[in-house]
Amino acid sequence: MILSFFKNLGRDLFRQPLRTVLTLSGVVWGTFAIVLLLAFGGSVQKQSMKSMRGRSIVIVWPRTTTMAYKGFIKGKAIRISPEIVDKIKSKIPAIRQASPEYVESKKIRYAGEEVFNTVRGINVEYRAMRKTIPARGRWLNESDMQYKRRVCFLGNTIAENLFGDEDPVGKQIFIQGMPFMVVGVMIEKIQAGNYSGQPDEHCVFMPWTTFQAIFGSKYVRNFIFRPWDSRDSKIVTKQVRRTLGDMIGFSPQDKDALFVWDDNDIENSMKLFFLAFNIFLGILGTFTLMVGGTGVASIMLVVVEERTREIGIKLAVGAKRRTILLQFFAEALTVILFGGALGFFNAALVLNLLPLEMIEDYVGIPQINPLVGIVTVLILLAIGTISGMIPARRAASTNPVEALRG
Repeated sequence: MILSFFKNLGRDLFRQPLRTVLTLSGVVWGTFAIVLLLAFGGSVQKQSMKSMRGRSIVIVWPRTTTMAYKGFIKGKAIRISPEIVDKIKSKIPAIRQASPEYVESKKIRYAGEEVFNTVRGINVEYRAMRKTIPARGRWLNESDMQYKRRVCFLGNTIAENLFGDEDPVGKQIFIQGMPFMVVGVMIEKIQAGNYSGQPDEHCVFMPWTTFQAIFGSKYVRNFIFRPWDSRDSKIVTKQVRRTLGDMIGFSPQDKDALFVWDDNDIENSMKLFFLAFNIFLGILGTFTLMVGGTGVASIMLVVVEERTREIGIKLAVGAKRRTILLQFFAEALTVILFGGALGFFNAALVLNLLPLEMIEDYVGIPQINPLVGIVTVLILLAIGTISGMIPARRAASTNPVEALRG
């Protein structure tokens, strides 16, 4: 029975090879497209979230008040010193880490090489929040902070620009003509964006105490903090506004006094965006599969017409209409699933042949998600059911007398 089924299926498919190839190509291409689209969509999402995961930081810029408060007229400039940032952390237990941040562009020189890049004055806790992890040497420590040492930590790109293949650790560079010893170099990291100055790979980091003592800057450009629980970021931000308002003198309701950037808002927005993006890719791939399914339905209708006499003979000798219906339905479904399997195989082959080392930093590593595979199979089954049922019902409703006359 099964052998006879596949024999008839092969005969029908190879009777018109061009038509069969065109029909199968629609299903193959549809499956290939949906699998690849969702694989790349998932990898781009993972890569984007990877650059943000684990930070959950809140960045605060002091601005100008727009409300009068306790004798202070509106228009007061908010100024925050590093000492105030330390007090904020001590007064709000929900803050896990906090760092003041000076950000200025300076001339940086080593031997005959000179660049004009961003210099950041920060504290030890900055590393955990911004993932400035050493590839060589070490990060800044508390002794550097306490004794205002002239030490610095380099981003990987500026280290390469200044030193080339030479190891920078232990060497001396000059920032605005003043000597600093390099204690470490950052690993190469994925950074989707930056909130001020240049990306970290181009920056020089030094203790804020040293920055303040040498360059005379009393007030910070901004400060960053991270709550113990990222879900509490909104609550903690309100506490920061309230605490700063009491310390400096502005209303906690004055939203313009502080500009706040919450990483958690961006992360949630990214999740929603990629959810919508992957749904769109799935719909796009489904429509492509539907085109292939329409082709299968068309070819099976032609097959029914060509086999009208055969169907009539089977009905005349006692074959049940249900048997005829199942036969043609199974043939259509087999074509759909065979084309889907070819599409899966081609998509997997392409993903295995991709030069991952060249694209990983941009789109991540695209992989076939098992869930994508299950969903695609279900879509194929649904389209195969619809595509197969139409010609199968046509075949089952054949009048044997008229079929034999034809």
